[in-house]
Amino acid sequence: MIDLQRKQSINVPVRAIDHLYEDSVMSESTTVTAPALVNVTEQAAEEVRKLLAEDPDKSGLRLEIRGGGCSGMSYGLSFDNAQEKDNIVEAHGVKVFIDPKSSIYLKGTTLDFQSGLEGKGFVIKNPQAKSSCGCGSSFTV
Repeated sequence: MIDLQRKQSINVPVRAIDHLYEDSVMSESTTVTAPALVNVTEQAAEEVRKLLAEDPDKSGLRLEIRGGGCSGMSYGLSFDNAQEKDNIVEAHGVKVFIDPKSSIYLKGTTLDFQSGLEGKGFVIKNPQAKSSCGCGSSFTV
């Protein structure tokens, strides 16, 4: 899980789910409605809203895929503004920005927020992740 107090790009563990959505990569800045490229739970949206309130010059959450990690790819989360050609997912009053290249690896992904005995943080459930490293911070497709 991701530490909520950090306002920098961070990696998150991968948890796979069983279903995939059809490819919906777009070539220009677009708001995605249904099926959503990325699903955002109400709990995740609520936490994003709280954290964005502390950073008024940013308009949403950037979710991206980066090269690196022991399994080859890792997730990045940061607060940002929309860039040209971003896919923009709006859910529960928050915007999630996804660049076209990351969109290929994120289709059907769910962004959740969990709080419990193991801590609290964002959890990414990606149906395309075939395996992840032992620490859960990187994955392969």
